[in-house]
Amino acid sequence: MIIEKIFGKYLFSIFFSFAPPLFILLLIFNNIQHEQNNTNSLSDIQGNVYKTIKIGNQVWMAENLKVTCYKNGDQIPRVQSEEPWSELTTGAYCLNEETDNYWSTYGVLYNYFVINDMRGVAPEGWHIPTRDEWLELENYLGGQAVAGGVMKDVQSGLWAKANDASNTSGFSALPAGGRGRKGYPDDVGYYATWWTSTSHDSLYAWHWGVHPDKNNTRRNPGHKASGFSVRCIKD
Repeated sequence: MIIEKIFGKYLFSIFFSFAPPLFILLLIFNNIQHEQNNTNSLSDIQGNVYKTIKIGNQVWMAENLKVTCYKNGDQIPRVQSEEPWSELTTGAYCLNEETDNYWSTYGVLYNYFVINDMRGVAPEGWHIPTRDEWLELENYLGGQAVAGGVMKDVQSGLWAKANDASNTSGFSALPAGGRGRKGYPDDVGYYATWWTSTSHDSLYAWHWGVHPDKNNTRRNPGHKASGFSVRCIKD
C-alpha cells in the first residue's frame, strides 16, 4: 500500500509537470484549426481567387464577385454607357471606374438580371444569398443598428468616412459604390451595396448595404436595372 501511494504520487507529479505545456500545445492547435476553419479561399470559373470568412453558421465570400461570365462560360455583356444600361432586361455588368485597379479591388457591378439568370454566376458550391440569409447575418452581428460597423473594412483606407467601424466580423466590406437604373456608376468610397437573390416584384429586388458614416445596415428593394456588387454564400 505504501509503495502504491508513493508510486501514485510520483505519477501524479509527472502528469502535472507536463500538463501545462501539453495544455498550451492543445490551445495552439485548437486556435490554428479555428483559423483554418474560419478563413479560407475559393476560385470562380475564370480563376479569380476569393478569401472567405465563417460568420456564425454561415460561410461568406470576404470579397466582392469579379467574374464576367456565367458558369457555362457564356460571357456577361459589359455595358458602361447610360442609355443602353437603363433599357436592359437581360444580364450585364459594369465597372465603377475605367481602371483595372477598380476591378481587382472592388469586383464588378451587376444588374439583377445576372443574379436571376439560370446559368448562374456563383462559384460551384456557392450561391447568391437570399434576403433571409442576409437577415441571419445582420442579426448575428448584433442587429441592423450596429451590423454595418462591424462589416466595414477600415484598414484599407478606402472609406471616405469610417467613423468607429471595426470589421470585427471579417466581412471586409469595401465602398464599391453602385449604379442606379439611369446614369453612370458613382459613389466609390462612400457606399457598399449587394444584391440578394430575392425578388420583390416584377421591377424590384432586395438588396443590402452599409453607409459611409453610420454603423447601421440598409435593406430595401432596388430597381432590377440597378448595378450592385455581389457576395456569395456557401451552400
